[in-house]
Amino acid sequence: MNYFVKGNPMLCIGCRTCMVACVVAHEGPSIFTMHPDDADFQPRIKVEKTKTMTKTVQCHQCENAPCAAVCPTGALYKEAHHIAFESEQCIGCKQCVMACPFGAITMAAPDEKERCVAHKCDLCTSTAEEAPACVSHCPTEALTFYTEDVQQQSITDKQVRSVRAASRVAGKEGV
Repeated sequence: MNYFVKGNPMLCIGCRTCMVACVVAHEGPSIFTMHPDDADFQPRIKVEKTKTMTKTVQCHQCENAPCAAVCPTGALYKEAHHIAFESEQCIGCKQCVMACPFGAITMAAPDEKERCVAHKCDLCTSTAEEAPACVSHCPTEALTFYTEDVQQQSITDKQVRSVRAASRVAGKEGV
């Protein structure tokens, strides 16, 4: 079962703290002391705003990931609990960008001299954090990190609510 991050648009205030946390988690705190022209600000999560809603867009770590299925070099592949990416294998064909139903994969050049490669959420697997940086640093707790335990608890909670609602309906009908 893949882990994933889910955003709640009812709680998101559009502060973009998740984007900054993502960049710092992958680039390190030195990004704050760099000259703005030298900084590589390429978050793996994006905040989208409309007139009525603010929501995050990030990789859903699909079980049957269409991005991995179309990747001709195997740069995108299933790992323990997520869809991993190996930038050295990426040829920049953009097939994954076209296949992603969520628009969560972008193309980015690690620096101006390198070729563009796919860029997507990796759940901060390269850091020592328990949860991805975007989740840990969200001030409104609009982001939730779904592991197997969290997913199972969510299912159990829904089942209990369903039984209680059915009990209330049955109790009213018996009156």
